[in-house]
Formats: sequence, structure tokens, C-alpha cells
Amino acid sequence: MNRNDVPWRGYFAAAPTPFDADGALNESLLRSVLRAFADDGVHGLLVNGSTGEWFSQMPDERREVARIAVDEVGEHLPVLVGISSLRPAETIELGQHASRIGAAGVVYSPPPAARLTQREVVEFYRQTAAEIACPVMAYNIPADVVTDIAPETIALLAEIDNIVAIKDSTSDDRQYHRTVELVSGKLRVFGNALTPAGLSLMATGVGGDGHFGAGTLLGPRAAQAFELLWAGDVSAAIEIAQEFSRARSLLHGADGNGIAGGAQAQLKAIMNIQGVPAGAPRLPCLPIEDDPEALRRLTTVLADLGLLQSAKHKELA
Repeated sequence: MNRNDVPWRGYFAAAPTPFDADGALNESLLRSVLRAFADDGVHGLLVNGSTGEWFSQMPDERREVARIAVDEVGEHLPVLVGISSLRPAETIELGQHASRIGAAGVVYSPPPAARLTQREVVEFYRQTAAEIACPVMAYNIPADVVTDIAPETIALLAEIDNIVAIKDSTSDDRQYHRTVELVSGKLRVFGNALTPAGLSLMATGVGGDGHFGAGTLLGPRAAQAFELLWAGDVSAAIEIAQEFSRARSLLHGADGNGIAGGAQAQLKAIMNIQGVPAGAPRLPCLPIEDDPEALRRLTTVLADLGLLQSAKHKELA
């Protein structure tokens, strides 16, 4: 397999996993969230990523979330399933399950906290990917995992048969662009692409394939930015990217969380405010709605950005 075996490109939404206040998985809300993203025109979905709070779920819950997602939108969108775990054996088992239920592919990082060497990274992916039948997207997220996969190591991962893509969530755009340079002929490359610079590079054909966003903050406009780019309207695409970049800069804190609380809890609060109910987070994450000052701060920023309602709702108003 290689990049030509999957059609993945554009804006992929990383979905939250809705829980009730008591921590129970809310299937009906999960299905409605996935449908809302599909209605926003996203080009693919990821469930059970870090946005989906995989770390607070038991393996059977992760399998259930994956099953629901494939059942709800899998006929219409590529559904990728996050299978990162502290234990490689669990990653393999979750990957085999995702393949059995018809997921388009799986996404996973090195085991969090393992501090793997680059040689160990290659061997980890070589052994785990060999046990998973569906396409694999490797995931570099050093802020969460500690291990940082170097571009030269990603080039070695590109030689592993069923690794077809890389989600490179490094904070260093130069490192991301180096990855694109080294592997874009073999792997689909997703990174910090929904920016003026990112879309400009994509317009030249050397900027990667797409962007993973936590939900759809801008509603349909996130996916539309890429469709405008593909249609040749680069200036219109960049206008959306500028809006997206401004929103991210105002909503993100310096520590990688949100201005009002944890990243997962803030996404759910934003969606709840925008009229797309996403439920509550689960421990160790805490709901922003329980902190009136944080909720006020978040609402004020959304109002300043013109995002108190979702973009979809504004179009229908």
C-alpha cells in the first residue's frame, strides 16, 4: 500500500466522544455529532483520537465508539479510528477490530510516555502495522506522547507496507514541511495546513494533503477552504484560513489547552454553546460549564469572533 491506495485529503474532523454528566457514553449524542460533521461537508472523520478522550475509555468502549461511527457515517465518509494505547498489544487488538468493522483506516502514535528512540519507533510501527489489515496513518504528536518522530524516521515508516499516511502534529512548521518534502510521494501528509502559509504551499503542489481539526469550529467553511483551493480560488481559501488562524490564536492557551480549560472540555463547551450538543467530558477532564468565569471568558471570545452560533446555523438563520 501507499498514498495512492487511499483518497484521504482535505479537512478531517477529530470528533469528541459525548458523555453524560455521570460519565456514561451517550450514543445518541455521538451519532448526532457525527451527522453534524458530515453535514458540514468534512472530508473524513477521526474517532477515539485525543480529542475523543481515548485515554479515559475502556477498550470495549473504544470498540463501541468505532462501531457506532462506521455504522452512522461510514458509507459516506472515510472513518478513521484512533487506536493509540500505552500497550502495543492493545493497539493491535483495536486495529484488528477497526479493520473487521470496515473502518477506512486507523491512526496511532507511539505509546505515550515511552520515550522511544527513533530506531524503536520504526520497530514499533513495523511490528504493529504487520498485524493490522487496514491502511495505517502514523501519528506524530510529541506534545502528548513525548516521543517526536523525526522526518527522516517518517521516511523509514513510509517503507512499511500498509502505512499510507502521516498525521504530523508537531508545533514546528519547518519540521512539518521537511516531512512533506521527504515523504509526500509515498504518504498522505496531514499537518498544520489550514493556514495562509499552509494553503499557499498546497496550491503549489508541495504542501501536503490536508488538516485535522478538533470538530468544525467554522462549520462548513473549514472544508470549503480546501474545495476552493482545489478549484483554483486560492485567495478565497486563504481568507477562510485567516479566519481559522485568528480563531485558534484567540481560543488556544500557551500550554496547549484552551483559554477556558482543557482542550477536550473546551471543544465540547464551544459545540454546546453553538447549538451542536456534544455532552460532557469524562474524568480526568472537567466541564467548563462548572466554572462560570471560564464559561464567560469563552463565550465572550466566541462572540467577538462571530461564532456564538455555528456557521451552519447562521447560514440557516
